[in-house]
Amino acid sequence: MRVIIAFFVLILLSPMASACETEVERALNGWFPSPTGISPDKDDSIRETTRIAGIGQHVAREMLWDVLMGANLTERQIADEIDRSMIENGSNPNWPSFETIVASGSNGAIPHGDPDNRGAGPKQVMIGDVVVVDLGARVNDWVSDVTRTYVVGFTDNETIITSYMAVYDAQNLTFPVIEAGTPAWVPDDIARTHIEEQGYGDKFIHSLGHGFGVCVHEPPLLSSGSSDPLFGLSYNEQPLMIYDAVTVEPGIYHDDWFGIRIEDDFLVDQDGHEFLTEDIPRDLDWFMIMEDDYESTHETDLDNRDEDNGFLPYPAGIVEIIVLAAIVAAIRRPDNHEL
Repeated sequence: MRVIIAFFVLILLSPMASACETEVERALNGWFPSPTGISPDKDDSIRETTRIAGIGQHVAREMLWDVLMGANLTERQIADEIDRSMIENGSNPNWPSFETIVASGSNGAIPHGDPDNRGAGPKQVMIGDVVVVDLGARVNDWVSDVTRTYVVGFTDNETIITSYMAVYDAQNLTFPVIEAGTPAWVPDDIARTHIEEQGYGDKFIHSLGHGFGVCVHEPPLLSSGSSDPLFGLSYNEQPLMIYDAVTVEPGIYHDDWFGIRIEDDFLVDQDGHEFLTEDIPRDLDWFMIMEDDYESTHETDLDNRDEDNGFLPYPAGIVEIIVLAAIVAAIRRPDNHEL
């Protein structure tokens, strides 16, 4: 009964309320989970959503590399291309997991990015920006929720690096306890203690993670507090259970400067957990986007921009080639007096 009541509370609080109705109806109608999850295809569908989310993160990183190489791109342009790539690879085009967040610089210090533009606005992403990219796909009603943070170019700024490593290490410390029977507050307590020890405790302003399924935010709540200050949920008393899908997403937010968040998805199972997003890199090398990270042939796409939509009608350099060819031909043309 408490689970059903919790679902009703979630519906009332969530701006994406309709996203939860399917699962609530199943609970109210006495529909019981299958041996493989809430629905027969839940786990496989979530696996597929995380695969697609990985594609979205790779697209995001390449576009941020484009910025490093001279492209003028806004948060919204990057978010739109991420969404296009995920839909192209199988994500539901009509029912997104949630609005893709691309939050650069000071916008990254806001957990959900630009509040006036659905998490990704007109701000131009600049070289040196720390950029939080939070995205998810939807397959067969089920969602994913994956965040990576990048810096556009090399940085040796101590605050940026120590903040990133504090989040990265805090996340790693929680993985051994992501298993059935662990009280939902325990992983949060572990991560929060580590971040506090690194001197950033007051900058970790939300819960460690949450459940997800049909809704992107569902029970359980991985929080050591009585409720989550960001989402207003209070499901931290229940233990993790087999077939739970949960996120682990510690974050550090420096007001008016930058934010760091790394978020990964897990399925709790009989052996502990399945680390669904393990193949999406998240180490310090992946965080820093460098000029030699991608092939130079990718520059062709950058140089194909025009003033209206960002692309030229033909590859850059073709005019120069034609002019050069004409000059060479003129030089090599026989003089009429020599005929």
